[in-house]
Amino acid sequence: MTLKKVLLTGISGWLGKHTAIELLKSGYSVIGTVRNKELIESTKNTLSKYTSLDNLSFTQIDLLEEGWDKITLGCDYVVHMASPFPIKVSNDPNHLLPVAKEGTLRVLKAAIKNDVKQIILTSSLVAMFRQPNRSNPYSVGENDWSDVNWKKGMSDYFLSKTAAEKAAWDFMKSKGFKERLTTINPGGVFGDALDKKGGTSIEYAKQFLKGKFPAAPKWGVLISHANDVAKSHVACLGNTNVAGRRLIVGKEVKTLLELSNMMAEVAPEYAKKLPKKELPNFMVKLFSYLDSSAKSMIPDLELKMHVDTSYAEKLLDIKFQTAKESISDMTKSVIRLGMV
Repeated sequence: MTLKKVLLTGISGWLGKHTAIELLKSGYSVIGTVRNKELIESTKNTLSKYTSLDNLSFTQIDLLEEGWDKITLGCDYVVHMASPFPIKVSNDPNHLLPVAKEGTLRVLKAAIKNDVKQIILTSSLVAMFRQPNRSNPYSVGENDWSDVNWKKGMSDYFLSKTAAEKAAWDFMKSKGFKERLTTINPGGVFGDALDKKGGTSIEYAKQFLKGKFPAAPKWGVLISHANDVAKSHVACLGNTNVAGRRLIVGKEVKTLLELSNMMAEVAPEYAKKLPKKELPNFMVKLFSYLDSSAKSMIPDLELKMHVDTSYAEKLLDIKFQTAKESISDMTKSVIRLGMV
């Protein structure tokens, strides 16, 4: 029997590796793309600990390069995960757009040219909730979009994810193929760190456990387990119920202080280093001049977000894991891997 072939962009990333594992375990043939050939061996080494690599191959290509026509040829599905996610915020909000937006369109155009059945795009909740003049609390749903014209609210990452997803939907609609596209929109992705490379949320966990944060900003985020995000991508393949949908993946909104308390419960030996109180808003604004990563939090300080993800659970037939499970798995894996 011929296996269904999936092109997975950004396989060397934290979520890319989680998704590759789910795809291979589910019986797909996977072609993973990397920007740098040097990433192939380390990615293989991590993946081999969790699944057989018999049906996995790699190809080296950049999102800004041509050649995607050849790579997508013969693929049944495309899972497009590759996108920049820097910890630091650039002073130029547009600097991630060439890779995020133009790169996404390059992949989609090649996929449509080669009659790929279905495209799953990894977007983010940040493409949905960043709007001026929100109520408190406020609700976020599938039809909401972040306002790309709100200069104070659009960091480089927020703008890149929103613009890339908008461009993807506009392109697919213009070609009459909206039903071939589904986006996965997770919140803050936590869960198992498969190796020391990790992701942005893993980096924050490391800094928490190392005592780098004496107090936590009054900021909340939807907690998404990396395993759920990976499984959601795979559950979309061949699933006509998700055609043309934006799926918010995650379970509960928690503040950074609540995350800290969960981490202390899992790893009491680190409790003294974890933040135990919240940081006044003016202090976050002051810190943002020294640490650009704080800038992206400022528009959401003390705002409470409500998100109902039950529709996504129903469409995907997945029960998303709780915030406690996500934070527990993340904390244990970071310690196990000797990252703190």
